[in-house]
Formats: sequence, C-alpha cells, structure tokens
Amino acid sequence: MSRRARKKEENKEQGTASITSFLYGTEEKPKTETKAVIKPIEASESRQPENTVQQHSSSTEDAVLSHIMSRGGVITKDELMAWGGKSRGGLRVADILRAIESLSSKGRIRKRLNDKGNLVYEYVK
Repeated sequence: MSRRARKKEENKEQGTASITSFLYGTEEKPKTETKAVIKPIEASESRQPENTVQQHSSSTEDAVLSHIMSRGGVITKDELMAWGGKSRGGLRVADILRAIESLSSKGRIRKRLNDKGNLVYEYVK
C-alpha cells in the first residue's frame, strides 16, 4: 500500500475529530500493523553456484596475467582495458579490475605510475 493511500485511510479512521474531543473520552482505535511476507528462494530461482563464479574469476586472472607477460611484463591500464573489451570477447571492466586486485594482493603484479603519469601493471617474477 502506498504512503498516500495509507494516509487517506488513516484520515478516514480519524474522522472529523474536534479540538475538544479529549473532553468526552473517546477512545482511539488501535492501529494495526502489517507484516511483510518474505518469500523463500526456491532452488530453481537461486543464483549461480559460488564455485562457478570463482572459476570464472580465476580464468580471468590467468588471462590477464598471461597478457601482461606477453607484453613484456608491463602494460598500461588503458591498453589492458582495450584488450579486455575487444580481443577477449567483451570481458567486463569490473572483472578485469577484480582480477588485477586479486593478482596484486597475491604479489604476482605490481601497480605503479610511469613517466607520463599513467597507471602501469608490472609482472613480478
């Protein structure tokens, strides 16, 4: 029920109470609360299993790392994003960035700035 409809309904319940209605001892009707019904998720409606997502991210990590290594161990962020969108069949930017974060936390690549101020990913041997 929308707020506007609920407000109209409350106004109907209150009626036309006067300022002096407290003198006559009229009792207020208790407000009823509605509880939200939560529908349980069925097995057919569930998301992808977690292991599938993890396999996908590790394959993305492997692909990103192999591309960095094929480019001599150093690649700019712009070049990596262009590679991911075009030649890899449309990898999402979020997937590539997630793979980069994972690889840098594992110590396999390092982020740094080059002379021109561009972000560069460098393979760590």
